[in-house]
Amino acid sequence: MLTDADVLEFYDRASGEVYRYASRLVGGNRSRADDLVQETFLTLVRQVRGGREEPVDVGWAIATCRSRFLDQIRHNDLIERTQRRAFERRRGPDDAPSRATEALGRLNDAQRAALVLRYVDDLPVAEVATALGRSLHATESLLARAREALRTEYTGMEGAE
Repeated sequence: MLTDADVLEFYDRASGEVYRYASRLVGGNRSRADDLVQETFLTLVRQVRGGREEPVDVGWAIATCRSRFLDQIRHNDLIERTQRRAFERRRGPDDAPSRATEALGRLNDAQRAALVLRYVDDLPVAEVATALGRSLHATESLLARAREALRTEYTGMEGAE
């Protein structure tokens, strides 16, 4: 049976190679690569505490890292599909996008997702935080920045007309 000490030893031995792989997956974004490595080894810790007995190797870690990355992509795709459906429900498939929708489209993915989940899907902030994988405090901060960015984009479009 694997122990926590085995996990630490494996982490010391394999984390560099897993980080290099994760970095390639995310195009060199350090924080996303760090998150993937953390999720990879957290998966191992959970498995060990759940009774995993089989030894692990770098191949297992890289495959797990890849799986976590693909999970993130699927999650982001789900958010994007949810946003599209919400917009179509509000405006109808044949209508031109409103100025507000265009302004929303100019925000970054995280800001747009937070605003749509909170104000279109009417989720409580705690559920938005869970859906985005963030803390409640980080989500409140994200929503505040997103509202300000949307306001800036919207008023900027007003002056362009």
